[in-house]
Amino acid sequence: MRNTIKITWYFYKSILLWCTLISVVCSYYVLVGKINVVESYILKMMSYGLIIGFQYYNYNSKKTFFYFRNAGYGIDRLYLYALTCDALVYGILLSLLKLVNYWARIF
Repeated sequence: MRNTIKITWYFYKSILLWCTLISVVCSYYVLVGKINVVESYILKMMSYGLIIGFQYYNYNSKKTFFYFRNAGYGIDRLYLYALTCDALVYGILLSLLKLVNYWARIF
């Protein structure tokens, strides 16, 4: 289990910038009130598809992911682990931001 977390983190670092950028943009539009939470998750899922497509198109996936395949991990499973963790962190972040926004309006 410990190796799976470490390998997933190494894999996630290659898409961390894109996921963080999309999370900030989606959370901004939710807090402003332009979109709701469900629409922000739909946008995140669409961005995940774009990130995977961009990474596959610009990098040779057979050479780039050789380390992970050699370690015995499937790329599809690593994408699933990394993007699920990102979606969970986004949900927690969004909940905290909405809570802080609510409390700021009260006081």
